[in-house]
Amino acid sequence: MKYQSFIMRVLCLILIIGAVLGYNSMQKKDSDTQKDQQLASLTTKVEALEKQQDEILSAIEEAAKAQEEAKKKAEEEKKKDSTDKENNDNGNGNDETEEDTDGTRNDSSEETEEDADLAYKNGTYTGDGQGFGGNIQVQVTLENDTITDIQVVSAPGEDSAYLAQGQGVISTILAAQSTDVDTISGATFSSTGIINAVNDALGKAENP
Repeated sequence: MKYQSFIMRVLCLILIIGAVLGYNSMQKKDSDTQKDQQLASLTTKVEALEKQQDEILSAIEEAAKAQEEAKKKAEEEKKKDSTDKENNDNGNGNDETEEDTDGTRNDSSEETEEDADLAYKNGTYTGDGQGFGGNIQVQVTLENDTITDIQVVSAPGEDSAYLAQGQGVISTILAAQSTDVDTISGATFSSTGIINAVNDALGKAENP
């Protein structure tokens, strides 16, 4: 009888242990399932955020590119307008005559009549010529068919040393009052570009 009682207690203990282990196993399984679900949810959210971030970055890059293109276009238009205005001022500034309020012309009309007898119109004119590194732009000032001044106003592509050496041809042109002069040895392209630019300016200044 005692032996049977002992067996029953052992069996009850085994059942209790089995029940506890089964419960813990179920709890662990449920916990793992919840963790998997949470991990899947987080993964989905991260992927959605990454996609949204990529879209935002693409939009920012496109906006920056469009802004840069618009800025570049505005600068080019501004530069073009400035050049056109300068050319118009140089070509027309010395041909205009002014009238007083009573309808009579002032002294500028007399200067215009005098200019008609000259080979070149008085004033400052812009000319362009091709140097070694690109365009060279000069301003030539004329007074009574005399070249009084020559200034290099733009030569972005020229080497500064060669350009400085090539500008020596300016004094030769002023002294000879002609562009039929020798180029500067060692700066042939730069001095040739200056000579051609002066010729271009003189062409704009010619009286018809």
